[in-house]
Amino acid sequence: MDYMGVQRLEGKVIGPGAPGTIRVRLGPRETVVPLDVIPPELRVPNSQFVAVMRGGSMLRVEPESVKWKQIMERIRTVLNSAWDPIGVSGEVSDEYDGYVGGIYSIIIHGAADDDIAERLLRIEVDAMGLEGSSPGHRAEVVRRLRALALPRLSRSK
Repeated sequence: MDYMGVQRLEGKVIGPGAPGTIRVRLGPRETVVPLDVIPPELRVPNSQFVAVMRGGSMLRVEPESVKWKQIMERIRTVLNSAWDPIGVSGEVSDEYDGYVGGIYSIIIHGAADDDIAERLLRIEVDAMGLEGSSPGHRAEVVRRLRALALPRLSRSK
């Protein structure tokens, strides 16, 4: 399965948009999405959800915001405390949030420890332009991620 490019963002309904659309906040930005992407029960202002994104497109909505926030905070804590390849977690707590969804996806879908460590290395080298941390360092990050015992979201099949 290809989990590259899949990202989960916290979403919140702001209000109606043009006919057939709804205004939402996805992560830090406000945007307009087709009305049919948001389930009817979430189409009211201030409804919260998790948007599963690939590129700039919303693939689906997961209404399990509370559970996703817990998952995100747990993974964020490990990425900031144990990984932090660019050394900014003390100043910017959400620096690595864009990688949380992909890391969550490969863990929950049964990726081997080596695959998770390779994902971290690819982020360091390909996305950040760094040389990459040591295999031992990445193994420790993977160990800490595994210790989180992350719950499954209902659509994480």
